[in-house]
Amino acid sequence: MIIKASYQGVVELNIVNWDAIDNLGEKITEVRDSQKIYKNDIIEIQQVVDFGRVTERSHRILIIFNCNRDLDNLGEKIVL
Repeated sequence: MIIKASYQGVVELNIVNWDAIDNLGEKITEVRDSQKIYKNDIIEIQQVVDFGRVTERSHRILIIFNCNRDLDNLGEKIVL
């Protein structure tokens, strides 16, 4: 019997120096990977919302993701 769990989460990313950021996709990938709790979790980015400049140099970005987890096959717990 396969038991799956799914949930949606949100992470707010504040980029202090927007002018100095080279690769936004790389930062979003780091955020996605940091949301894994178990090795076999599947994290999918659903949407990236750019709220724009908060101050003269900083930006606020909202990352919405979906996590799918097979409760029968969690894998090892990721310890940070």
